[in-house]
Amino acid sequence: MKASDWLAAHPAEAVTVSPEASLPEAAALFLEHPEVRDIYVVDAEGRVCGHLGFRRLAGLLLAHLRPTHSRRQLVERVVGGSVREHMDDHVLVMRPDERISEVFHHHMERRVEAIPVVDGERRLLGVIRIADLLRKAINRY
Repeated sequence: MKASDWLAAHPAEAVTVSPEASLPEAAALFLEHPEVRDIYVVDAEGRVCGHLGFRRLAGLLLAHLRPTHSRRQLVERVVGGSVREHMDDHVLVMRPDERISEVFHHHMERRVEAIPVVDGERRLLGVIRIADLLRKAINRY
């Protein structure tokens, strides 16, 4: 099945944030959408320029609750700045004409919970959630 076919049959809301947003603003989006584990960072033209996962953001904002064992952990306690400073800017994406089976394993290896689908200019068209793929597979049996 192609990504465009999946998006047409199973539309899922893609939660996005501006690169200039603060980390607490991004956290508020996760709390407003509890089923979402991936937020996509998009520029003013709607192009995907980064990714911020729930676990990463929670780790940054809750670092004060963990014991400090290394210099890196100590530095991570000083969290401020914008989403741009903490996002992963290497985002695996799919094109609408790609088959889901061709790129699925790459996303599973990165342990992301959704696959962003973008057009030729990296504008976000939608997301394919791994949970929805699993739900469909279970229903087949």
